[in-house]
Amino acid sequence: MSTDITSQISKELGELTSDAQQCVLDYVRSLRRLGSGMSVDTLQKHIGTIDPDEGRAMREAIEAGCEQVNMEEW
Repeated sequence: MSTDITSQISKELGELTSDAQQCVLDYVRSLRRLGSGMSVDTLQKHIGTIDPDEGRAMREAIEAGCEQVNMEEW
């Protein structure tokens, strides 16, 4: 990463709350994990391995917990 981008990121991070900085850190770590993701062949081995009821329960939990917007936070 170029020094200019690193310094810009550092400056912006310094102006965020600790909670917001933690969110940024979590996001950056998730980006790193994406870069070392599974191959298509590996993913295909897992198709159909989740029980439909478990899949439905996961989807419902995600919808209940993640599809909410708090307009006061933005």
